Amino acid sequence: MARQSRGSRRGRSILTVSALAGVLLTAPGAFALPSQGQSLPEFSAHDLTNGKHASEELKGRPTLLVVITDKDAGAQMRGWFDAADQHVPDSVHRQSLIALKLPFFVSEGAARGKAKNQVPQAYWQDTWLDKNGGMARALGLSPSETPYVLALDADGRVLASVHATVDSQEARTIWSALSR
Repeated sequence: MARQSRGSRRGRSILTVSALAGVLLTAPGAFALPSQGQSLPEFSAHDLTNGKHASEELKGRPTLLVVITDKDAGAQMRGWFDAADQHVPDSVHRQSLIALKLPFFVSEGAARGKAKNQVPQAYWQDTWLDKNGGMARALGLSPSETPYVLALDADGRVLASVHATVDSQEARTIWSALSR
């Protein structure tokens, strides 16, 4: 009898864990890049000069938004911006988000200092940094060495989104959306 009771509890625990995992994996926005037609979710962060910003600021003009969620993805981010000069008009705003989940003992100032070493000073105000993962959560992004790239219209709605490198076939989706 005791054996059956333990087995039943174990079975219920496994079912509970499985159900919870299923709900989390299928929940809206659970690691899902915003798709075409969606408005950009609300989030805020500080730029590399420590100025405060909110996603609402990305309205008003078309925007190429490149997001990295891994500290080693800086070169891939730069690749997108280098290519943008050849593929989209100057009227398209270029915005970068560094959305990391760093340990508590790494200060935002230290993370900002590291980023400043890799980002030209002219772009510090257009580079927003979040070391606590809030922007990634708001956007539904998981950690990855591959950038997430969104083309936004002037109303802050997603025209196209990809999780890809600049040399991939998917990049054409972004260039096409921003050159209309």
